[in-house]
Amino acid sequence: MKIERQTSSYNDRRYSRPWIAKVDFAKNPNGDFLWGAWIGQNGEEGILIIEVASGDIIARGQKDFRKPRNSAPDWYQVTTDGKLEALDSKAEAYKKFMEVKND
Repeated sequence: MKIERQTSSYNDRRYSRPWIAKVDFAKNPNGDFLWGAWIGQNGEEGILIIEVASGDIIARGQKDFRKPRNSAPDWYQVTTDGKLEALDSKAEAYKKFMEVKND
């Protein structure tokens, strides 16, 4: 299934383009990122697009050049109905990935 999410306009001198990725922890405990696409012009509204399946782990973010610690991604798991369930941390994302993999 395809996930599409709107992004808002941003200051392109301070922030990078928004990004989205499917994360695979199977071979790498830090996760291998399989990048989706962002459609838009720098600094303007856009759309994030990625192909996913139920149970996949998704990371979404945008780099803040002035305050790099604000650049941590948000983590989600794709539900059976295609919604994104928010996860608290990368550690929780890893645990959820392993639960799905071992089922």
